[in-house]
Formats: sequence, structure tokens, C-alpha cells
Amino acid sequence: MRVIAGKAGSLQLQCPKGLRIRPTADIIRETLFNSIGPYVAGAAFCDLYAGCGSVGIEAASRGADPVVLIERDRRAVKAIEANLEHTKLAEAAEIVRGEVMTLYGDVVRRRGSFEIVFADPPYLVDELAALSQRLIVRGEGVVPGGLVVLQHSTHHDLPDLPEPSKVKGFGESALSFFQVAGEAR
Repeated sequence: MRVIAGKAGSLQLQCPKGLRIRPTADIIRETLFNSIGPYVAGAAFCDLYAGCGSVGIEAASRGADPVVLIERDRRAVKAIEANLEHTKLAEAAEIVRGEVMTLYGDVVRRRGSFEIVFADPPYLVDELAALSQRLIVRGEGVVPGGLVVLQHSTHHDLPDLPEPSKVKGFGESALSFFQVAGEAR
């Protein structure tokens, strides 16, 4: 796993063996950032369920500011810290350790809304429906016209949501792109 582009482009990222996370593959990150590339530099970016931090670090490498990564697993947080130090992006990002559904609102109250929110919750968990309602339908913590990207299992329906503006499939995984109501980006 590596940073694809930007200040830290081509640097390797580490993710400890045995973690119960699924790091976002290079091809998925490349597709994600090819799709949102023009909007990343200078954008407030939040990486929910950050795992080892590859998406948030990619955003920081491409100039997103600020970048907030929320992850509950202690070992994954240590990996994010090490990856940020290795890429020399530690000052560009804030790591918040804990449950996304609990802490996201606190982060928004403290830091403000985000232009881009990326969420990759564990596949086939009940949290995806509640999280997507908060982010996409209610626009919680997302500026009007902001972008929410969900990485999810292709076997998981996204009920009661507006139609995504774009969907990219990768076998068992998909990226669904949603623009939150408001001015277009």
C-alpha cells in the first residue's frame, strides 16, 4: 500500500497484520482521487473508519486541509500515527480515536463542517444506514454542495438515499458518490 500522488507520492504505508480492517486498495483510492481530484486541495476532509489512514493520508498529500481521521482500533491509530510521521504529513492531520457514530458530531462541533467526507465502515454492519442518513440526507457536518463518498459492499443496499451522482464498482466493493443538497461543487 502506498501514497499515490502529491507531496508524499510513492511512499509506502504500513498496516499491521492481524487487524480486523480492510485497507482501501490502491486501485480504489486511485479511482476515488481521480474522481474528486479537483476538489481536494484546500478542502476540509474527514476520513471515517480510517483504518491505517491511507485515504486521509492521500488527501493530505494532495493538499486537503484540515484532514481528520476517525478510527476506534488502538493498533490502527498507532499505524496512522506512524504513517503520518513517515510521510511527513503529521501536522496536516488530526487523529480522533473512538467510535465514529459517537465522535463525528463532536468533531464537527469543534472543527466545523467538511467539504469532503469519506466513509468506509465495516461491510454489512447496521451502522451504514444510520451513518448515510446523517451524512447524506441530513447533511450533518457536510457543507452545502459538499461531497460524501461511501465505500461499501456491492451486496449491501443503500436504502432511503437519493440517487448517487456516480457509482464505481470493484468486485465486492463499490464507491458511491453523493452531493449534499446545496450549491454544486
